[in-house]
Amino acid sequence: MGCIKRIVCWLAFGTALACALNLLLVTRIPPSASVRPKMTSPSTTIDSELIQEKVYLKGEVHVLRESEYHKMHHKKRTGLSMIKDLYTYFSTTKAQYSSPSPMVTKLIERLKEDVTKRGYTDDPWYLAQKWASQVSLIPERARGLGDILAAMSGAPIIAADVGYKGTQLKATLTLKGGQRVIFKPKWYDRGEVIEGEVYAGADRHTGEIAAFHLSRLLGLTMVPLAVGRKVSLRHQILPVASRRLAATFFKQRGGQTCFYGVCYYCHRDASVCDDGHFIEGTIILWLPSKLPLQHLPHPWARTYKNTKEAKWEQYDYYCEDVLQSPWYSRDSHRLLDLMDTAVFDFLIQNGDRHHYTVVAGKADSSIVLLDNGKSFGDAFVDHLDVLAPLLQCCRLRHATYEKLVLLSGGGLSQAMEKLLALDPLAPILTPQQLQALDRRVHFVLAALHMCEDEKGGWHHVLF
Repeated sequence: MGCIKRIVCWLAFGTALACALNLLLVTRIPPSASVRPKMTSPSTTIDSELIQEKVYLKGEVHVLRESEYHKMHHKKRTGLSMIKDLYTYFSTTKAQYSSPSPMVTKLIERLKEDVTKRGYTDDPWYLAQKWASQVSLIPERARGLGDILAAMSGAPIIAADVGYKGTQLKATLTLKGGQRVIFKPKWYDRGEVIEGEVYAGADRHTGEIAAFHLSRLLGLTMVPLAVGRKVSLRHQILPVASRRLAATFFKQRGGQTCFYGVCYYCHRDASVCDDGHFIEGTIILWLPSKLPLQHLPHPWARTYKNTKEAKWEQYDYYCEDVLQSPWYSRDSHRLLDLMDTAVFDFLIQNGDRHHYTVVAGKADSSIVLLDNGKSFGDAFVDHLDVLAPLLQCCRLRHATYEKLVLLSGGGLSQAMEKLLALDPLAPILTPQQLQALDRRVHFVLAALHMCEDEKGGWHHVLF
């Protein structure tokens, strides 16, 4: 218990510093049976009774396990006062959307066909580039997707360099045919629980894969293509690595090859290693040069400081201030993009979108949902403040709402389990993480029903 208290104190101290998310880079719950929830085998089929949903904390953070950290850091921010009412709607919403739609099966089969069919194109890189635009990176019916994902997971690596600017370890690879991709290596085992704030820990490589398939289910087509891959650091990357990347490679006594890359917080003590032969990671397709990116401040960004709150955390009417900007007027597609992003981020529990990304020079650009690795950190915790944009603005695209209804009642976990089973690194999510997706869909629908009552009808909420 003393060990746990020391860890909690360290976390609290780290959070108080600027950019605390990165100081918590390797924070994990130790695999002690007394603090870590027992995890079912990742290969187990999802079961509606898998988790006995005993609620340990019901507030801005919804907690289904014992957590000293969340007990000690429980918040009651005035800008999120509506959350207390959300729980009432959550109970009724679960009952209302208790069974999956029969239409889910049809959606799953269509998306699976895109992934499994091969031979549609002999130039997958050209096809991916052709698809990409400022409003969509992949069409709704993506014939040839299987060819692209197969090339990403199997094409020879002809060059390797350090990743683009950022705080997280990654490498830039060039595959045969000249296609650049990002490689995010494995940090955590599938069921590992990451204690702390929603942005704690290193990137979860599996989160990028899950985010891509989730985006297709929701009809949000601005998530870069992602697929799992095992690579040999010694035989596939080091021989073609640039000097600056190669300088971060070293061998451990057991014969493991390790590297730590070049980034803001990269150092030898925070390295990743292979298992003696391979290391698994996620390959993310680099966007074509015709889509230069621009990063803009997110109106609902966090301060990452315990001693300083953002305006949205202080005022529940904050959305009215946001609406004064011409970028986010009431009929703005950009504002609705931010609402879609909030739903997406809440489902995967990504609380680290401090900026959002668009295609530079394109006023009609949709938001590009990059960097989804800070996700799926804890299947037993729902950080409800990630939904703040939706809770405060009470608006969403009608199409997104319809997809949420379609995927409610267990439909989302069913669909994600079947789609993720097609990835080379399957299983990608644990049964607990899949069930958490279903629970979070009910929270989003509860928020929308609460908004409908507050605003006086769906015509004031859905657009």
